[in-house]
Amino acid sequence: MTAYAELLAMTNFSFLRGASHAEELVAQAQALGLSALGVCDINTLAGVVRAHTAARALDFPLLVGARLRPQDGPDLVCYPTDRAAYGRLSTLLSKGKMGGAAKGMCHITMADIAGHADGQVFIAIPPDTPDPGFEPLMHELAALWGDRLYLAAIVRMQGEDRRRLGRLQALSGRTGIPMVAAQDALYHMPARRPLQDVLTCIREGCSVDSAGFRLEANGERHLKPPAEMARLFAGFETAVARTQDIVARCRFSLD
Repeated sequence: MTAYAELLAMTNFSFLRGASHAEELVAQAQALGLSALGVCDINTLAGVVRAHTAARALDFPLLVGARLRPQDGPDLVCYPTDRAAYGRLSTLLSKGKMGGAAKGMCHITMADIAGHADGQVFIAIPPDTPDPGFEPLMHELAALWGDRLYLAAIVRMQGEDRRRLGRLQALSGRTGIPMVAAQDALYHMPARRPLQDVLTCIREGCSVDSAGFRLEANGERHLKPPAEMARLFAGFETAVARTQDIVARCRFSLD
């Protein structure tokens, strides 16, 4: 069986976005046969304690990190490789929340992230639509972070996935940044999709009937087993296998 770890999973601590508790995500990841789970909520480490407690009870590998959302760049998932790096990530998030940001906000920049990057492994999340500024930034970050930077490849199940994966593979070749498969999960199982729709409507201040394209296009933002990910990434199998490289590097535990 193909080994696969989901490295882009949000909990309900990604407020009004994630629709599953951390404990549910961990239990489902183990039940599906994933090799590990990475919890990365938006600009916060709030969900990792519950995830850690659940993972320890199940003896299941967990990556502790955060999905950084800078004001001047794309989302970057950050996973510390050791205790010192975890301290730097915590400091970065604390500064972003305390430096005059409104309640619930976190103001960080790419320069802030670069200043706390030692010991971190990063996964850059490309925009869903082409952005001319993304590739030059990837060249810059690759020069700074070397083999600690990866490029997320996400299948959105919206009809353009093969073409988009091809573009990402070409970008990976031009920048030297390895491509890694991810589901970008918002919930642990398909039945949780209606709740995620409701959360979106609360966030956007609209009704379900009037939400339109503000809702997710489909109900596929849930954890998937390794065999399904291998099927979705047929022809790009190394991106699935590469999840194991990141798991091997990111051994930090809240223990």
